[in-house]
Amino acid sequence: MKPSSRLSPVARRTLLRGAAGSLAALPFFSGLLSTVAQSQEAPPPLRLFVMFTGNGQHPNHWIPTGNETNFTLAPVLQPLEPHLSDLLMVHGMRGSDGHSGGMSECLTGRPSPSGDAVPTGGPSIDQLLAEGWRGQSPLASLELGVRPANDTVDHITYSASGLPIPPIGSPIGAFDKLFGLTNEDPTQAEQRRARQRSVLDSIASDLVGLQGQLGAPSRTLLDEHLTLLRQKETELQKPYQPLSCTIQPNPGPGAGIVKDWKDQNDNILSAFRCGVTRVATLRVGGWGGIEDGDWYDEVGVRAGHHNADHGGSADPYNDLLGINRFHAQQMAYLVDGLAKIPVAGGRLLDYTLVVWMNELGLGDFNHHSRKDVHVVLAGGNKTGLKTTGRYVQLANEPYHNFLVTMAQALGRGDVTSFGDEGTRAISQLFA
Repeated sequence: MKPSSRLSPVARRTLLRGAAGSLAALPFFSGLLSTVAQSQEAPPPLRLFVMFTGNGQHPNHWIPTGNETNFTLAPVLQPLEPHLSDLLMVHGMRGSDGHSGGMSECLTGRPSPSGDAVPTGGPSIDQLLAEGWRGQSPLASLELGVRPANDTVDHITYSASGLPIPPIGSPIGAFDKLFGLTNEDPTQAEQRRARQRSVLDSIASDLVGLQGQLGAPSRTLLDEHLTLLRQKETELQKPYQPLSCTIQPNPGPGAGIVKDWKDQNDNILSAFRCGVTRVATLRVGGWGGIEDGDWYDEVGVRAGHHNADHGGSADPYNDLLGINRFHAQQMAYLVDGLAKIPVAGGRLLDYTLVVWMNELGLGDFNHHSRKDVHVVLAGGNKTGLKTTGRYVQLANEPYHNFLVTMAQALGRGDVTSFGDEGTRAISQLFA
């Protein structure tokens, strides 16, 4: 059972759908680009990208052979071989158990106590960073997905009040949110902003009027939307600054997991290159990964992710290997793209910390453990982390300390604790 102070799954989905439906119809909620892209004359600010995939991984598929600086990549990670000098692979961290623990703990450090995969609070680490950087880019953060399940138990990104932030699963929808107003005519932009200010006044009045009619959990959600309105009002009071940047073509309709994932990666690359946001997450599937449909048929795997990971497919060892190797190929595509974008002081990859997380840890088939949590980091050479081709095995290190490490590496030295158990940064990961 969920704690009584939290929204029920049905209530949460209903409120999110209703609020999202009314607000998404407004242009500024489908993607406002109102500030200029980061100048390429100065080194760019740091960025964070998190890729989340479901289930766990078999140790034989993931663990390299060798020592910290002289090793051979295991089969899953071989697609990242061209970027070996920008990698940091870490395992041996201790987290909670179960799928629900993996979803809720991943970025909040607050595993669900009731098995519903809903953390006891927020924010997730990506949102903590995004709030600290708010106003430095048109979008504080970007949440995308590939075939994302968006039930209550499927989220990894949470606001400060502990409410989930669902990802955009459509590459076209993400493209429109990011670039619908890029290279906009200043006169038309000011007319649009005037219309938005008018609509803001009406919506804010309506939402405030609802406060006395709702219970405590629903008021929490309403407060979130009022906060968004106040933030938008502040932005609209600032002088208009156009965003001018060359962007990729609209991705067009999807045709399967391969194209959809590439299109979402391209959206993220353009968003980082143009300075639209500094924080992005990509969630693949939801609880248990992508299980429904034949989405992995394109890459030669006729099995759902959860079924393969738990030994239920026809050839679980090779099915799971094929699925996670495909995931690594998508990370390699993004890392390669960031490495090819020149900026003052090096490559955009140097200023972007790329992190691949899994729902469960390393273990044999049908395990539900996070006793050996593993992550792959790439880039972020300007963060102070030593991502220079390293493989680090930790001994029972609390996973929540890794979240503290991410925050400090990205400039939040004031974050000395995070989640339920995070009390320090992991010094071994720094240069």
